[in-house]
Amino acid sequence: MRGRCRSCGEPIPAGYPLVELGNAVLWVLAGLRFGADPVIIPYLVFFSVLLVLSVIDLELYILPNKITYPAIVVSALAVPVAALAVDNHGGAMWGALIGGVGYAGFLLVVLLAYELIVHKDGMGMGDIKLAVILGIWVGFLQPFLVLFALIAASVIGLVVGAAILAVRRSSQPYPFGPWLALGAVVVILFSRQILDVYGF
Repeated sequence: MRGRCRSCGEPIPAGYPLVELGNAVLWVLAGLRFGADPVIIPYLVFFSVLLVLSVIDLELYILPNKITYPAIVVSALAVPVAALAVDNHGGAMWGALIGGVGYAGFLLVVLLAYELIVHKDGMGMGDIKLAVILGIWVGFLQPFLVLFALIAASVIGLVVGAAILAVRRSSQPYPFGPWLALGAVVVILFSRQILDVYGF
């Protein structure tokens, strides 16, 4: 189609096929991590939701409630079902609960403290809602991994923020949601290695 819409002939933005390619890459990586384990199904959906939210946040600086709220509800309903596919299903459910509440709770405390001390807006509540979803699916594997997801997100966000600051030459705000999501994805993909190193 030479980069044009089949129906109207308008040029197709490069972002569309890039998002589709990104989703395919995430699914392949999830396949490498989980193999034929049935638990891969919610993680495929989870990765796709994170990609959608990240793209929206990068473009519009918002994590829409129309996606985050249903994602939280679906995650809460899916965890008990997914837990049946793992040996320690009770531990997986408790891990998801601890991860979701712990991750979101920590970021909420950081947000409130920042606004109280600096008197400026920091992260938005959308990031807190995203942290609930991230904490659920990272904690499902092992709640200890939530700490690594936070560290990974902070490091990635710091590096990206420094690069943006160097390019823009100004301290304009930038979204943190995509780096929260990327940190969680990286930790999930390398969760076996991390848990082996720390004896879990």
